[in-house]
Amino acid sequence: MGKLFDAKQKLEKAVAERNLNKSEVLGKVSLKSGVMLALIGPATPDDANKLEKLRNVALSLYKIEL
Repeated sequence: MGKLFDAKQKLEKAVAERNLNKSEVLGKVSLKSGVMLALIGPATPDDANKLEKLRNVALSLYKIEL
């Protein structure tokens, strides 16, 4: 598993812990970052640019550190 997949899992875990609407949060983060979270799986190759975008958006919108 790669860093992108790990970041997606951390985001999903944080959403569940905070009782946020999963579809809304993942959709917003996907749109703002330009990274389609639904397409990230265990075999997805890492991309430092995409990972940085995800981290920035999750932190700015929801104060979630990935």
